[in-house]
Amino acid sequence: MTSLSECTSAVFDWFFPSFCTQCQTPIKASQGICDCCLNDLPLLDLTAQANLLYRPDIAEFFPDCQFDHLIACAWYRAPFDHWLSQLKFSNQIFYKKALQQVIKQQLANSKACCEQWPELFIILPLHNERFLQRGYNQVAQTWGACLPANTLTLSCLKRDKKTKAQSTLSKAKRVKNVQGAFVCHEDLSGRTVAIVDDVMTTGATLNAATVALKEAGAEQVWAFVTCLTPLGR
Repeated sequence: MTSLSECTSAVFDWFFPSFCTQCQTPIKASQGICDCCLNDLPLLDLTAQANLLYRPDIAEFFPDCQFDHLIACAWYRAPFDHWLSQLKFSNQIFYKKALQQVIKQQLANSKACCEQWPELFIILPLHNERFLQRGYNQVAQTWGACLPANTLTLSCLKRDKKTKAQSTLSKAKRVKNVQGAFVCHEDLSGRTVAIVDDVMTTGATLNAATVALKEAGAEQVWAFVTCLTPLGR
């Protein structure tokens, strides 16, 4: 027997159709991409090695990571570069659903391969001034609905230092730019926590956040990112 919610959803899809961002095939309103296109996306394989820091090529690109574990969905290339840039800088929120489908799939793949899992997920914060300018945190928009609410926090980590946009800087300047940018006032003693961000280029921002979390007592810090884009790759 069809439930009322299923009937309502079917009626909504009929009057307000949604289309796959890749092939324009009609899809459910809850989706952003059809199953066929989702399966064709060039995602990182997390079933063989969930901790990407153990992959030789990634370890070579990111040799100075302070965090203990890295999980990423894909390389920063088509279509992810377009989706993320449009969401981040133009607030094109219809790309959010497609990104969430990717994130949920990659989270499930990595969790199935991990004996341990973070107790707390921390969305990488924006400085207050930048948040007011943009009006939203694009990382929270995509990842917030993909993580259990009781493990997610937006207040544990603070970005006290206003920094320049990392995209305009060299690797050395990126490290200096975010040095001391974060502070954590909560006691994280003995806990395994995760920082969540959209794009990792040198790891400088995630490293700076990791330092703050380990100073607060975190035993392990994991990094979860949507995409990897090594500087100069």
